[in-house]
Amino acid sequence: MVYVISKDSKPLMPTKRHGKVRRLLKQGLAKVVRREPFTIQLLYDTTTYTQPITVGVDIGSKVIGVSAITDKQELFSIEVELRQDIKKLLLERREYRRNRRYGKTRYRKPKDANHVSTIGWHIVNRLKQQYDVEIAFGSITKAKRTEMGLEKTHRNDAFVIAGCSKDINRATEWYFGKYFRRQNTSLHKANILKGSIRKRNTIKEVKGFRRFDKVRYKNQIGTIYDLRSSGYFDIRTLSGEKIHSSTKYQDLKVIERAKTLILERRNQRTFLHLKEDEISCAGL
Repeated sequence: MVYVISKDSKPLMPTKRHGKVRRLLKQGLAKVVRREPFTIQLLYDTTTYTQPITVGVDIGSKVIGVSAITDKQELFSIEVELRQDIKKLLLERREYRRNRRYGKTRYRKPKDANHVSTIGWHIVNRLKQQYDVEIAFGSITKAKRTEMGLEKTHRNDAFVIAGCSKDINRATEWYFGKYFRRQNTSLHKANILKGSIRKRNTIKEVKGFRRFDKVRYKNQIGTIYDLRSSGYFDIRTLSGEKIHSSTKYQDLKVIERAKTLILERRNQRTFLHLKEDEISCAGL
């Protein structure tokens, strides 16, 4: 599936006409704006007609599933693994701030902890402001998923929430996404050296490569998980499977620069081995 946006950046219906896409790119009538999912932007004026699309969102504490469908075809399917270290890092930062306040500084009253809202319901409430939103619950989703003969995955639950039926063709490819911490900030770290010099926590760039850059190694595409100043890197898939633990930079080619959210295209289900006791679901 190739996703398309208009000349003025408005979303259009995706297409499977790969031959036409290649001709548009070759003739300079379109340009690639994103590799994963593969998205092009038209460089000429066109109509902006789109079909009605229903989006199902399965909101979990560790993984979010999304499925977008029409009355005949699933257009997009994704599972995104969320970061689980946010709470730990916030608590750590709070402790360092408290320790600094014990010095000769003015007293500041701690912030009220009630200013944090539940992420799942925050997303639902934001969507309600612009779209027609319906809420679904786990028991209903499970019954429909069993009726459809689907395994328990977040993207399958999202497909069910979107209003699936046996007449709707599933997407042959889906995406796995993962959020990464781009840099290890040293603002709240206790790593002050002599002379009040802050020690750098991470190597930002080596030989033009950065951590979490998507690269090609021989016939495989992976992500740089570890940088070394020697120019030898640890390459893995988004799920963490090792491609090469110490490959030299000359054997790598950058495919896509590092982002907070990195996506990987897949053809079949890869189990994440994540367990959740409670899952709230929202259908859009």
